[in-house]
Amino acid sequence: MVEDLLHALRQLDAHQVVVLTDDHVNALYPQHLISLTENFQCQKIVIPAGECHKSLMQAAEICQQLLSQQYDTSLVIVNFGGGMICDLGGFVASIYKRGVRYVNYPTTLISMIDAAIGGKVGVNMEHVKNCIGRIEQPAAIIPADNALLATLPQEELLSGFGEMVKYAVIGLPSLFQQLADLQELSHEVIQPQWIIDCASFKKHVVAVDPLDKKERHILNFGHTIGHAVESYNMNYKGLPHGVAVAIGILYEAALSHKFLSLSREELAQIQQLISRHFPSFSFHESMIDTLINYMLQDKKNQSGKINFTLLHSIGHAVTDCLIDVAAVRSFFQAQENDMYLS
Repeated sequence: MVEDLLHALRQLDAHQVVVLTDDHVNALYPQHLISLTENFQCQKIVIPAGECHKSLMQAAEICQQLLSQQYDTSLVIVNFGGGMICDLGGFVASIYKRGVRYVNYPTTLISMIDAAIGGKVGVNMEHVKNCIGRIEQPAAIIPADNALLATLPQEELLSGFGEMVKYAVIGLPSLFQQLADLQELSHEVIQPQWIIDCASFKKHVVAVDPLDKKERHILNFGHTIGHAVESYNMNYKGLPHGVAVAIGILYEAALSHKFLSLSREELAQIQQLISRHFPSFSFHESMIDTLINYMLQDKKNQSGKINFTLLHSIGHAVTDCLIDVAAVRSFFQAQENDMYLS
């Protein structure tokens, strides 16, 4: 809510404020933060929407604009947008004049429950997700404004839903049952409590392990393969992050059945939930080496092995499951050419 943002900025004793947003959000909400201009020295920077703009070049361009306006270290950057804006704006805040404060005001489901929380900021390079960045906690996170979900394209709603499924399977089994009962996905069916529960889960994990050394790895479920699929698709038309995570969830659930104790019944429940809402993803053997090469770029890998978070059961995840490359390749070769495994 705007009132929450005004309160947060006053608490920070902010004077100079820059709102970073993208052209899609700005077109939908051009006057949403107009009250900031009445209370602070405020400027808006609008950048092109899309993951391809989460880059060092874009970060440099934003820094150049800040320099041209002679902003000093009292600056507070407000990231008004989805995951890309939170990641990029937080990264800029972490490097501009060796660091200024930033506030995340999430506008998408995926940013409300995930991207705005935890302080992981960064940019992509050569289609490798978030390979340049750091952990720098936001000065404040504005609580989710569910009214903003009404303008989300279905693809973006689905992307956030993919992350919501992740939280359900790694630690919120009661939420999983509620999501499994959904027949159709729309912004009207997304319950405010679901957003609160997912955000609270991540905040708790981050509080325990803010620097991502061990416990926070639980949040990586679905992301080792998901990031590889997302990176692969950047060469083509692109794939929303949460949709790629949903694909990762399917394959990593299958890995959990193969290498841990996830039951065939629970694997089927996960498959049914994903297949009901997400488009199919064509998988071909020709993709295997490229996907594995992207997985080998994962920051959590150890000793040449790929580091997965896997499931003992729905609601019980296990971090740091190291699987050698040959076993991962064999696993992929055994799969059908469809994301829905049998």
